[in-house]
Amino acid sequence: SVTTEFPACRSGFKNKEVTPTKGGYFENGIGYETVTPNVLNLGVAPAILLERVAQRFKENGGVVMEQTRLQNVAVSEALGTALDLGEEQDPVTARLVLDCMGNASPISRQQRYGMKPDGVCCVVGSCASGFDKETNLIGDIIYTNTEIKDFGDSGSLQYFWEAFPVGIGRNGNEPGTSDTKTTYMFTYLDADEKRPSLQTLMDDYWELLPVYQPSITDPEEDLDVKRVLFAYFPTYRDSPLKPQWSRVLAVGDASGIQSPLSFGGFGALTRHAERITGAVSE
Repeated sequence: SVTTEFPACRSGFKNKEVTPTKGGYFENGIGYETVTPNVLNLGVAPAILLERVAQRFKENGGVVMEQTRLQNVAVSEALGTALDLGEEQDPVTARLVLDCMGNASPISRQQRYGMKPDGVCCVVGSCASGFDKETNLIGDIIYTNTEIKDFGDSGSLQYFWEAFPVGIGRNGNEPGTSDTKTTYMFTYLDADEKRPSLQTLMDDYWELLPVYQPSITDPEEDLDVKRVLFAYFPTYRDSPLKPQWSRVLAVGDASGIQSPLSFGGFGALTRHAERITGAVSE
């Protein structure tokens, strides 16, 4: 399922786009950057990964129920749990329910009812072809190239960038042969309703993308966009979420566990998959 591999990622904190830089801010007046090898340097094809995981799950006796809506979960401390799948399907019983429904999980929302997030990470981006192949060799983990943007009464935001090459380093695809990459722009803010919307961030993303990726000048003309991405990750100080009900355990984003690198619960989960698997089995 790993289809991309590159040697390293860059981290940089600058007030304008100048690459490369030497020294730090007090020497060059711009900022600092560094390259870290073997960090967030693998690209996984989700469709292939899900297919293989599902196949392994079935081989071990599991049943995958596609297009099935979960209505309710009933819990008995003595007997176990029952999953209500609606009038047209029989309920499913289990000793333990793992809630993997993300930060929008209705179970987590029920537990956090009325609780306002302490912060939000907003992300916009795209996967597209049309970038310079010869410089599409490493990724960016966290990178700034603008000063803080003032939105007046809506507050001020610092934009950060991520970028990852697609389709190099595996299956005979040598570095320098792919013009495809995924780019993200993200920022951190509190959950005040006055803050800029995801649409505002998306508009800024398209405007600032040629500054961040100078091999293009007009995204609409220069890029073949494969898909557009946008999301937000609410975060709570009261995390990870302590289980409130017996026999129900939240994992990943549903539990409020978030990765310091990707800010996603999936990344936080995968690094501890072996330990978590053992603990759940016990």
